[in-house]
Amino acid sequence: MRLSELAKKELVDLDEGSFWGPAGKADLLIEESSGTIKSLVLAGQSGFLGIGYSDEVIIPWSNIVKVGNDAIIIRLKEK
Repeated sequence: MRLSELAKKELVDLDEGSFWGPAGKADLLIEESSGTIKSLVLAGQSGFLGIGYSDEVIIPWSNIVKVGNDAIIIRLKEK
């Protein structure tokens, strides 16, 4: 799978059933020495009219449940 194909997929939280937007707005943290993907990093977002701000969300690659045809299923809460 190409990175451009991955970027078009929607991120969906398995536990909450919520959409987190397209993966294209996320960054991948890659270990340089091995080339393995360590985590998916979602940028922080500002609130209404720039008021309020949320920190970035780091999702360990082990919390990626499934990369499907249209979506990437993630698990934000560890069980």
